Amino acid sequence: MKNLYVLAFTLISLSALAQTTIQYPQRLANYDAIFFDSGGHFDNGADELGMWANGGGAKQSVAWRNFTENGLTDGTPSTMAVGDSFTITVAATQAFGQIGVALLSSPTSTSGWDDRQNNYAVQVNLNGNGGAYDPWEVVSNAGTVNTSSINGSTNYSDFKFEFILNTETTMSVSINDGAEVFNITLNNINITGYAIYFADDWNGSSNANIYWKPSTEYTYAMTLGVDDHQGPETEVMALYPNPTSNNFQFNRNTTSVEILDITGKSVESYKGTFPKNQVFDISSLKSGIYIIKAQNNSGGHLTTKLVKI
Repeated sequence: MKNLYVLAFTLISLSALAQTTIQYPQRLANYDAIFFDSGGHFDNGADELGMWANGGGAKQSVAWRNFTENGLTDGTPSTMAVGDSFTITVAATQAFGQIGVALLSSPTSTSGWDDRQNNYAVQVNLNGNGGAYDPWEVVSNAGTVNTSSINGSTNYSDFKFEFILNTETTMSVSINDGAEVFNITLNNINITGYAIYFADDWNGSSNANIYWKPSTEYTYAMTLGVDDHQGPETEVMALYPNPTSNNFQFNRNTTSVEILDITGKSVESYKGTFPKNQVFDISSLKSGIYIIKAQNNSGGHLTTKLVKI
């Protein structure tokens, strides 16, 4: 259930590879919809969003935000792709009710407390449960709950969450820079944004706000608009199938094949004389994105992305 996993996505020094990180300013104006009942939201400082939830009503606050290419409400909508990551940090104590963030897949409504998890792909919640103060939980496919060992308290702490889409249906959720990592199956695919929420901010000794911090960012893992290939037109190399779960092949002969993980580390290599349609087994590799570099003795060269599912 809990696995250590390399979560840092760094720039790979390949000419065909690019990585873009977009900052998501934490300002009230950058959220597409809000809801509150005896709660509310406020800009705290230059780039921090505060939330509170106390008073005579249900004591609830929710804010929804769509992913966009520039991180702002006027940007082009963006759907999470394999290899993309989203990172968000909250400074909080604990709550009599709930603190949480959920990644959503085109929610059909953003008008009430229940909609905070409308069409959720994954949730991360710190549940107060009326004073029980349970630890952070990751909720995924069909309500599956993975419980961490990280609790809230009456003292403020930063809780950092990183979500990395490994395949169309699976994701790694890291808490506090890999202190705990959960590899989960999504409840819904095609993630379009997120919701943050807060209910009943009594933390056991006082009412305490929470603060969504300026470290919020979205990273597009890489862009390979076209494969980088060289050689005579009759010798253009291609890899198939892609995505794949167990193996891949080339449509041309190869003399060198190297497989690199997302950090640029070589995880497998082959040298020799391999005919076209030679099967290269990757069943032992973890699911995720890899870079394949191949060449042959006819001047053909290929650098391309491979998705292992």
